[in-house]
Amino acid sequence: MSGVNLTREQSEKRTQSGSLFYWTGHPFVDAGLVAILLIAGKKKPEDLTVEDVEKAISFAAELYATKEWSTKYIHGMIFPNSGILMANPSMGKKRSPTSIAENLQSIFEELKSSDNDSPTCVLCGRRPAYSKKDIYLSVFPLLGTGGVPNFFHSANLRGADICAHCVFLAQFMPLISYRLSRVLVIHAYPYELMLELSKEALEDIKKSKLASQARGFRRPENFLFHLVGEVTRKMESSEFWENASVTLYYFICNNQNQILDLIHIPTPVLRFVAYANYIDPMGWKRIVAMGWRVLPDENDFDKFERERRNVVYSRLLNNESILSYFYNSKERKVNTNWNLLAFYCQEVLGLDEKILEFVKDVGDRIVETIGMLPDHKLDDEVRSLERAEKLYQFEAFFIRIEKLRQNLGIDKPLMTFDEFARILMAYGEDVSISWKTVKNLLLFRIYEKLHDRLMKSAELDKIEEFGADESEYSIYGGGNE
Repeated sequence: MSGVNLTREQSEKRTQSGSLFYWTGHPFVDAGLVAILLIAGKKKPEDLTVEDVEKAISFAAELYATKEWSTKYIHGMIFPNSGILMANPSMGKKRSPTSIAENLQSIFEELKSSDNDSPTCVLCGRRPAYSKKDIYLSVFPLLGTGGVPNFFHSANLRGADICAHCVFLAQFMPLISYRLSRVLVIHAYPYELMLELSKEALEDIKKSKLASQARGFRRPENFLFHLVGEVTRKMESSEFWENASVTLYYFICNNQNQILDLIHIPTPVLRFVAYANYIDPMGWKRIVAMGWRVLPDENDFDKFERERRNVVYSRLLNNESILSYFYNSKERKVNTNWNLLAFYCQEVLGLDEKILEFVKDVGDRIVETIGMLPDHKLDDEVRSLERAEKLYQFEAFFIRIEKLRQNLGIDKPLMTFDEFARILMAYGEDVSISWKTVKNLLLFRIYEKLHDRLMKSAELDKIEEFGADESEYSIYGGGNE
């Protein structure tokens, strides 16, 4: 492939920012820049040279010239009828790596343009709009077809005002996208994080010459959370996600459909998931497993994660509590330790540390009380808390525990009146939300401290129930040998 037609002096000439390329904040443009950086083995745009760009053009052109890329992926899912990448099926006979490379080179050379009469790029705001082509969805994903000019806010007959810099980089976006049922682009900040989350796509391409299938994952959020865990464990630290911002762009753009789902991962959720994978990966796995209707065994977990929607992930993305998934109510055991639960409550739910310690202390007082009961009465008291679906039932539980403390001769009361009001309002002024949060915290603490006795009691109940059945059936002559 012939080189870009720039002299050595021109190759050193950069934009006003001092580099050939720069981050824009637009997911498709930044994705293209990530692709070029990964191909060059570099981390910063200012380190890129023209030789790096030539290498990226050659790499992309070789792939895009194949039928698997041009017709099935680029034309069918990203750039329908693209003339630049020659993805239009009618261009099949003329399509070649050289032709595609020349098209990309011609756009790259336009980066030198200083046409001050052209409108400014609507994406980066730093360069004049590219004028050699009308900018519709064949050039940049998810734009109009040109058939309806007022699709664009400016009613521009030439499409969107996008500069050569942004158009050029967008052509490389497919190289670091993941191909699920739609196209997945992971946009992240800091940009070092975007490089880390996207590099698998390029590595897969180098191995198979095909777009990455994201390991067979069918849901983008499942894949992202899986990557978060892997990156955290590899780096042996959760600090990488301290100020991270991640948004998934899950889309398809062809002649029939233009569909886009934006999935923003809240930063506190990222920090929590990273922390969980760092301090208790097996506990986090048990929590996630609770998010499927059928609890998978160890061998099926990966299959479930690849194929099925997970309620825990969905609730995290929708800012809904997952406290009830921290324990298994059927087996009356906790899935992780109190430290991870506390981190979730403070980081994601915004629960004050002092309030959390207070609830924990109340939980310990309850354990102290019911722990003195015989097994069958212990089981009864725990069941009353488990079955509390109304606020008055929750309140009645505390009154009953206080009476037990008096009957058992425990001097210190369970709570004062002020503490009782505090326990109901511990998670904000909305009592309907607050008391259920506290209930989950208390159940976690009880299961954590009394699991063995509770399960022993459950086994006794099963034996007694079985014995009752045997006695009942004995009247038909089946009870005696």
